[in-house]
Amino acid sequence: MFRRTFLRASAAAFATTLAWPSYAKNYPTRPITLWVPYAVGGNGDLTARLFADALGKTLGQSVVVGNKPGGGGAIGAMHVILSAPDGYNLLFSAPSVFSVTPHLIKASYGLHSIQPVCLVTKTPLVLVVRKGSGLRSLGDVVKAAKAKPGAVPMGYSGLGTPNHLAMLDLEAVAHVHFNGIAYKGSGPMLKDMLGGQIQLAADQISTSMPHIESGELLPVAVFGPPQDALPGVPSVSSLGAEPFDVTTHLGVSAPKKMPENVLQALQKAASVAVKDRHFVDGVTKMGSFVQWGTSQDYSRLMDKQDEFIQSMIAAGRIKMGA
Repeated sequence: MFRRTFLRASAAAFATTLAWPSYAKNYPTRPITLWVPYAVGGNGDLTARLFADALGKTLGQSVVVGNKPGGGGAIGAMHVILSAPDGYNLLFSAPSVFSVTPHLIKASYGLHSIQPVCLVTKTPLVLVVRKGSGLRSLGDVVKAAKAKPGAVPMGYSGLGTPNHLAMLDLEAVAHVHFNGIAYKGSGPMLKDMLGGQIQLAADQISTSMPHIESGELLPVAVFGPPQDALPGVPSVSSLGAEPFDVTTHLGVSAPKKMPENVLQALQKAASVAVKDRHFVDGVTKMGSFVQWGTSQDYSRLMDKQDEFIQSMIAAGRIKMGA
């Protein structure tokens, strides 16, 4: 039995080698680090760990996850930007790290400081309140914010993140203003929320869902279309005539000037990894969706977000380089 199993495994490995493009033969020869510019325990971190396992199996080399949170993703982004462009240091993040964050802090990089590789997932966002907060609906949240303009604390996972954009868009559509509190990721934010330091937050469904299921958090709205995972929870779009959708996309990027053969090898491997059953099951269980996208798709998302944030600055909604 062992011999038959070994022979089958050897045949599968040989077939994979034959199918693998010739340009990938010399890459990778050592472990790859997938850097996450957010804190441990958040949507980006959890998704990165699932993806690292799938990518490692596809490449036949270890892919480890490292966390460098802070500055709305700027610290982790700079670490990868300054790394050797050899494919061994990659960034797993939302496009907003490059399209939004540089407008909000004094970052030493910009929109085109990175090489997009691919998009991997998308995750809906949810507006959650703490059990016992006295807030039971989207209407309650809006009413409280109007009663005390700029005083109601609302947590979000970092400047320039999709969570931050969700709060800004909610303010615009509801004509209110919150006391926004930026964290280094969903993990620290949810810890404070469960501890009673804040009562309201914009978060990914993936990280809030365990606490929603336990009853500790109550979902009062989704930042986009209604979600099957949260039946009966209304969309923020119910507040206005315009469709409202803020979604967290996550993808892989690399230092500029990475050799074309390495870029192609990574893209090929990633396109296989997103179909890995363990990865697909894992992100689905979290409430996320596999969203494969090319480097061009990633670039288009960054350009779109860059236009949005510039319009917000021009309208005086946020301050550039704050």
